[in-house]
Amino acid sequence: MNQISVSEIELILSQWVESTRNDAKDDILANHLPQAVIFDVLAPLQHEGTVAYRKSFDEWQPPFEIPCLFELKELNVVAEEEVGFAHCLINCGGRLPDGKEIRDTVRATFCFIKKDGAWQFAHHHVSSPMAVGG
Repeated sequence: MNQISVSEIELILSQWVESTRNDAKDDILANHLPQAVIFDVLAPLQHEGTVAYRKSFDEWQPPFEIPCLFELKELNVVAEEEVGFAHCLINCGGRLPDGKEIRDTVRATFCFIKKDGAWQFAHHHVSSPMAVGG
């Protein structure tokens, strides 16, 4: 494992968290490859590229007070020279304009590649477990 690469990926994730927490929509995808494939908790099932994902933000993002709750827990990063991945839990939510609070915990996996000397998200997947049965 390359500790320098791990630290660099942790920094990229930290920037992503801060952008998300502060609803800085134009910065959230700053370190994603344009062709990144993104799976998120809400529909659609898959976003092909950052342009498609960015277009969806206003359709589903709740109008939380800023900064909202968005924090990584149990982060585990593994990286070599040009490929890395991470997984964690994300505590997310916030206060809506009517005062109601929403809180959730989701799971996330991230795949990174180093391109032109910089780490970039090639894929990220955020999901929530589904109860099966009755």
